[in-house]
Amino acid sequence: MHTSDRRASLEGERLEDLPEFDLRYLFDDGERPSSVTIYAPESLETTWITADADVAMPLDELR
Repeated sequence: MHTSDRRASLEGERLEDLPEFDLRYLFDDGERPSSVTIYAPESLETTWITADADVAMPLDELR
């Protein structure tokens, strides 16, 4: 599914109906980060996603 397809399907949903995720993040360097890694701390699997800090956006700025 493309992200724009999901956005179109969310228009009629209420925020309370959307799933919640317990995610944490780490920077590779606290003073001058070049990447941020997002992971689920309670996951039994080793899963994560890493993005360059230059292109990462705060979640509250995403739609």
